[in-house]
Amino acid sequence: MIDKTFSKGDLLEIISRFNIHVPGCNTLDKLRLSIMLWSEIDNLESIPEDNEIYMIRNIEELKTYLTKPNPDKLLTIKQKQKIMRFCKEVIVYCNNGYHLECSIFNNLEEIYIQMKDISVYGDIPSVRRAIRLLNQDPKCKEKIEPVISNKMKRILESKSKKKVKKYYGLISKQGSFTISFD
Repeated sequence: MIDKTFSKGDLLEIISRFNIHVPGCNTLDKLRLSIMLWSEIDNLESIPEDNEIYMIRNIEELKTYLTKPNPDKLLTIKQKQKIMRFCKEVIVYCNNGYHLECSIFNNLEEIYIQMKDISVYGDIPSVRRAIRLLNQDPKCKEKIEPVISNKMKRILESKSKKKVKKYYGLISKQGSFTISFD
């Protein structure tokens, strides 16, 4: 059976990603959806490979993936809240000009050791923001890189694509631009 850590949204995404036909999947509750999805997977002969997000090549790998806990949900609610609180304190430290006196921290090592441990949860937006701001600290000796899953990388790439909007002849572009004056 499918592990209980998969949400209904996760299951719907798997259904659409691997082109699995589950009738009325949007109207079903999570329990019925997981039962029907599992029975449909048992009846399938093959599925399309996914080398972008899930890295699953066949039905057996998909079954193994679904029976194990969801890798995107490794934290409990309490653990995530603790990480979020710490990230908020790091963001406050950064926004106050990188002054330890304006924060709850006693020294920089206290911040960097915990941020290195937390960097594995790079899918959480607050973690990415705290790391980005901390890396801009002039006292920063080494840069910290957040660990981001393939799924989140795709989402972030689609958001950062330059969007062009036209308003009555005015063209508006989003993105990073460099302006130089001669």
